[in-house]
Amino acid sequence: MVAGHRFVQSALATRLIEALPEFANVPSCSWEELLIDPEVEAIVIAGDSEEVQTAAKQLASAGKPLLIVPRVPFGAACAYELSLIRDDSHVELMPAFLRRFAPELVSLSKQLAAGELGTIRRFQVDRELPSSSATSALTEAEIDAAALDDIDLLQWLGGRYDQVTAQRSGLTEQGCSQATLTLAGSGLPDATWTARRGTAAVWRLTVETDRAPMMLERPTDTTAPAAMIEAFALSKSPHAPTWSDAVRAFDVLDAARRSLRRRRTIDLHFEILSERQQFKTQMTAIGCGMLMLTLVLMLALLGLGSLLESRDRAVRDAENAGLLLKESDFESQAAVLTPQAETRLARMAERLKEEPKSAFLEPSSDPPNTELDQRRRAKIVERLANLGVEAADHRTLLAAAVSTGWDTLMRILRLAWIAPLVVFLVLQGLILVAKPTSPRRS
Repeated sequence: MVAGHRFVQSALATRLIEALPEFANVPSCSWEELLIDPEVEAIVIAGDSEEVQTAAKQLASAGKPLLIVPRVPFGAACAYELSLIRDDSHVELMPAFLRRFAPELVSLSKQLAAGELGTIRRFQVDRELPSSSATSALTEAEIDAAALDDIDLLQWLGGRYDQVTAQRSGLTEQGCSQATLTLAGSGLPDATWTARRGTAAVWRLTVETDRAPMMLERPTDTTAPAAMIEAFALSKSPHAPTWSDAVRAFDVLDAARRSLRRRRTIDLHFEILSERQQFKTQMTAIGCGMLMLTLVLMLALLGLGSLLESRDRAVRDAENAGLLLKESDFESQAAVLTPQAETRLARMAERLKEEPKSAFLEPSSDPPNTELDQRRRAKIVERLANLGVEAADHRTLLAAAVSTGWDTLMRILRLAWIAPLVVFLVLQGLILVAKPTSPRRS
């Protein structure tokens, strides 16, 4: 181990302890105990189960530095979630990409950065994977597990690729005989990764330049894990990967799967991830949904109101034409019009003399008073006849009783349909107050 550091606890590591007897004496505990253990300065995450992923997120949220061995089951979703936790808590997360610490590849990276090899035309990684079962076909799980580290390597050496093309050859029900992954980007040398079945594990990197090809085969320096852990503990290695590198590797792997399904090249669009950007993205999506929901609710309200209006069409038309006398136009519990209603009635009479329409009288409050309603109608008939309206008796009608419960419901719905959009617009103010988190001071 690195000087000054040692393993003090192990959690969720049954398989590791069984495979490596030197860890058998390390005390076991639950991962929850690591949250509060003051002796634990950093944690190595090497599993891929749901419980391991949950533990990694909780430990990162608690500010525990994590050295994480990337596993395919983690997926891009878990990688992005850990990235958000890192941005929020400023915890150190480092993916354990071993090839970045192989001396041959570190030397190659320095030569490429210094331009000592001339113009780079292409990178190619060839893998031969020995069979672990009776079938000779490569399974998708094997391909993805083998590709993850090499994707990071190719992006480390070649740059940030933004186009991914995946192909399979010799497809059978069990798998394929060869897998190919091609990476491309503007101004970057092409990169090709291939995997096929072999009798022994072989890893080969070919770098084509304008001078001469360069080949490295299966770097297996045993000090790579120790160098990686030292770089993580001391934070002094310039070539050490960051968690953003892991996120990009998972993104490329996801793009490769999409490329296989769609049988075409997939374009990638990388951007810095943060809680603020996630919030803006989610609010934009919610906003579009709210606008559509408001439109649908408005149309539904209009349709519902026209189909299920508690009054018939003739009464609604009379109200719109100003030929409806409401209960508020009469003195309380009396057949006497208010002064304002008298003026309105005179205007109604002039209109009824010119147009073949009817006047309506709104019934008294629920429950209706039939006798009072009839006296009020008789009063209106008398006044209209005196004002010269022909057939005033036949043209003065009592409107049907109004359902107060339905009208109340409609008034509530007229306010409720716009409420979600109003609430969303108010929440937009959170964007102004959601300032980016400032880095912690050491």
